[in-house]
Amino acid sequence: MILRIALRNLLRNRRRTLYTISAVAFGLLCLIVFQALKVGLHEQMVRSTVGLDAGALQIHAKGHEANIASLLPLPEPQVVEEFLGKTSVTAYARRIKSPALLIANAKSTAVLLSGVERVREPSVTFISENMVAGDYLAPGGLLIGENLANSLGVGLGDDVALMVEGWTGAPFIRKFPVKGIYRTALATFDLGHVFMPLPQAQEFLRADGVVTELVAASEAGGELSAANEVREKLNGDDRYSIRYWGEIAPDVKQLIDLNDSTMALLIIIVYLIVAVGIVNTMSMAVYERFHEIGIQLAVGDTPRSIFLMILTESALLGLIASILGSLMGWLACLYLGKYGVDLTSLTSSNQYFAQSHILKSHLILSDLGWANLLTVTTATLAGIFPALKAVRMEVVEALNHG
Repeated sequence: MILRIALRNLLRNRRRTLYTISAVAFGLLCLIVFQALKVGLHEQMVRSTVGLDAGALQIHAKGHEANIASLLPLPEPQVVEEFLGKTSVTAYARRIKSPALLIANAKSTAVLLSGVERVREPSVTFISENMVAGDYLAPGGLLIGENLANSLGVGLGDDVALMVEGWTGAPFIRKFPVKGIYRTALATFDLGHVFMPLPQAQEFLRADGVVTELVAASEAGGELSAANEVREKLNGDDRYSIRYWGEIAPDVKQLIDLNDSTMALLIIIVYLIVAVGIVNTMSMAVYERFHEIGIQLAVGDTPRSIFLMILTESALLGLIASILGSLMGWLACLYLGKYGVDLTSLTSSNQYFAQSHILKSHLILSDLGWANLLTVTTATLAGIFPALKAVRMEVVEALNHG
């Protein structure tokens, strides 16, 4: 009975009801889309950070962070690999890294030389998926970025000289042919990173058998727990430094946290607007029905039934708006999830878009559920003030109104 009366009351002034529902539904639509885009952005940032070079986690010898330029060997990498196989890590690869100077056509530039495993590395990073010419980690050659090749004026098959400080501390220089060219969406990375097969790098650096880091992959979202598992398996061995991507790239983690805080503030603002709109609508509806409410009280309706009726009207406003807003938000997210938003002009030098400049939405059902619950709850709570105002009226005053 209360539900039917509440629905009839909402239909009395259809234009006002429609305006209120439209405003609330639009607010919910915006929240759903913004939240889905935020989730998509964060996933893209993590994928770019993890897939470009960092991996889900990295294991180095203790003290590596303080002196990255040195070839600090990882103690007993085979032992660490055995422990990795007993964790949630899905893949791992060995590496050796060293600063280097690349020289070609009377030009030179500082780069980071990475010796990586041809078979294992593609399961951890996505460089192998971004080849534009030649082969990935062809033996005897060098893999360089397209932007670096253009800046030095070299192409596939051309020789470049690479100078490094070897394991003994003495400088070494050798010519290598360019056997592969890659291109990521991050030009600055392509300019500063060159790759060669791990055994070749170890021989060139006079560091036979030396590994400076192990990089691992894990399920999305499980990077921190995987790092903690590795720490636990190594029983706190102080010879190792274990860091997950949020510690390797703290700027990315901090930006994600900042975005979450900003989104929380936006949610609060939107729901305050929703509450004000419904309070205004219901207050006007109650004011117009003072005389009718007075009659209801006079013929025996209890203040409780009047209170519940007005709350039901508010809840119905929120429920209808939630259904419409969710439907529109879901359709918008379907489109944005398939086609995305092209941000190339804004992100061409952004490290968080190293794999693609297309931002796609990712709608999580729990986010959709919470948005609907908050909308209906806010709408219902917003009806308390006009409902209290209605039940606290004096019957005589209400009957004389209008």
